[in-house]
Amino acid sequence: MKQPVKFFDDIEKLRGFACILVLLQHLIWICPYYFLISIVPSWLSIGSGAVHIFFAISGFVITYSLSNKLENLNGDFLENLKNSRDWISKFYSKRFFRIFPLVLVVTIICGAYLQMIDAKPDWQSALLRSPFEILIGTFNNSVETFVSKNIIYISGMGPFWTLAVEAQFYMLWPLVLIFCKNDNQRATVSLSLGLIFALFVTPLSNLYLGDHYYWTSNNVAELFLGSFLACLYKSGFKINLSKTEANFFSLFLVFAIWFYSSALKDVEKVFFGNIVEIVSSVLLVMLCVFSEGSFSFFGLNKIFTYLGQRSFSFYSIQLTLANMVVWFTNSIYFPKDSLAREEFFFYQFLIFLGLLLTCTELLYRFIERPSRRLGR
Repeated sequence: MKQPVKFFDDIEKLRGFACILVLLQHLIWICPYYFLISIVPSWLSIGSGAVHIFFAISGFVITYSLSNKLENLNGDFLENLKNSRDWISKFYSKRFFRIFPLVLVVTIICGAYLQMIDAKPDWQSALLRSPFEILIGTFNNSVETFVSKNIIYISGMGPFWTLAVEAQFYMLWPLVLIFCKNDNQRATVSLSLGLIFALFVTPLSNLYLGDHYYWTSNNVAELFLGSFLACLYKSGFKINLSKTEANFFSLFLVFAIWFYSSALKDVEKVFFGNIVEIVSSVLLVMLCVFSEGSFSFFGLNKIFTYLGQRSFSFYSIQLTLANMVVWFTNSIYFPKDSLAREEFFFYQFLIFLGLLLTCTELLYRFIERPSRRLGR
């Protein structure tokens, strides 16, 4: 009898922590956060490492979820592909229902908002294309163009560039795993690709071709290394650390992810910053997988777990809501003239935070969770 895929509590907490990091990263350019900017040092809003955490988690979860399916594949590629058609089609179906319904809902909300404010320049065609670009994995390349041309709809749909990178991984990685003849080959391929991209491709492409944050080549190292962790876990590898030791190393890695790159000069940041963030993120996921209780900080476990379970909804809707709150509070139905500047930003932030938590819960309960069940 096949064993069900294990649920990793610490991975869920880590997702929740990454959600908070994303929110802090957006402090530097989304208006409702101006209240926090006025009271929080700028170095606290360095959260780009959250993306590396999400990718490392995705690489691990996807590969581990497929591990039981790969056990009986011992033939050549075509034979394995023939024997895998059913579960591969189910895998892609699950990915579709996991991603598309929520993306479509957020697209509609974003479109309604842009229509209300009569946004310029033209955004309709780009917005209509975005769900399909996300699914086929081209959206992250389009984001570069939209940012450079100041196409306004990207201010709401921007976070979905990470889904495009993952979509490329989802489309190809199961085929790579099938091509490998055993678990040792899969582990070797995962580790080799992860190290090649982390230590060479990503830093060199940034150094010589420019720091293109959204490029796939700058973000797949964590996916491959997360896959290697899944192979390692399946092989029975263990880390023998006490809970105190695991928490210490987790805290150290959190600070490395959060602050390291901000302390470097531009050239150093391009070359070394990503390497440190990639390696730290993967090691953090490794601790969460192999050492139970390694991510347990300051009584925040319930908050991290709650956000982790709803991380997709929380991540997807926040920029659209932020822009809506800015437009609403600056335009209509808000007595800003009678408030001091700090008071206005404070109330603006509270409105945004309340809406974010409410919409996250609604999207999770009525869109994300039902669509995931449908995909199964």
